[in-house]
Amino acid sequence: MKRLIAGLGILLAATAAALAASDQLPAPPGSFPGAPAQFTRFTAAELERGFMALAFGSDLRIGARPRGIRRFNHAIRAEIVPGGSVDRAAAMRAVLEDYARQVPGLHLSVASAGDADVQVRLIDEKDFNAALEAAFGARIARTFIARTDPQCMTSVKSNAAGDIVHAISFIIVDKGDDVFLDCAYHELLHAFGLSNHDQRNIWTTLNQNRMVGYLTVYDRDLLDILYDPRIRPGMPPRAARTVLPGVVRRQGLAAR
Repeated sequence: MKRLIAGLGILLAATAAALAASDQLPAPPGSFPGAPAQFTRFTAAELERGFMALAFGSDLRIGARPRGIRRFNHAIRAEIVPGGSVDRAAAMRAVLEDYARQVPGLHLSVASAGDADVQVRLIDEKDFNAALEAAFGARIARTFIARTDPQCMTSVKSNAAGDIVHAISFIIVDKGDDVFLDCAYHELLHAFGLSNHDQRNIWTTLNQNRMVGYLTVYDRDLLDILYDPRIRPGMPPRAARTVLPGVVRRQGLAAR
């Protein structure tokens, strides 16, 4: 789920400069004009703290509160359901292929209709509320909309063991390239298991005060951690904290 809040770019950049993250680079090719630069090297503590904040909890809960890690435990198949007044099916496929290329541990591919673990629905903004009501029922959708005023949204279903069994994302297509790309990258992070937000974290796309529109190095690192074999579905926070230092070392993610 993504709400866009503008005007904090200068403050976030100044705060970032005071922290340990380093090696700032421009936004990658294909980003929308004005997309923020990114830091590319992080300390182990910065990665571990971000992972714990984003992999546990959620500000959208339907049913029982998840108590452990949620992630797919098999190769992921994603389906694009085209729609809306702007044709962004090819652009959405490019976003999925970007995830597949940058995070091999997802084992992600684009599937045929009806044969997917992640369904991405492309819609116009005016149809967003109705689409949520059709998918989740009027009571749940209206409660969620009233609580969060979302601009796009993802719902993730998992079993008692923590395995994600299905995710569905709604992506707005008719509000410009910046909104589309930001929502697409943001919501897929939720679909793959980073279910929470952290407004204090200045590097992640899952900070709702930022508009990013690409897969940052920081978020890619967090997905690499989440899909490391040592991080298992259902793993509670205490167990995750125990193995995280070894996972970060094994992945070679922390700044030298």
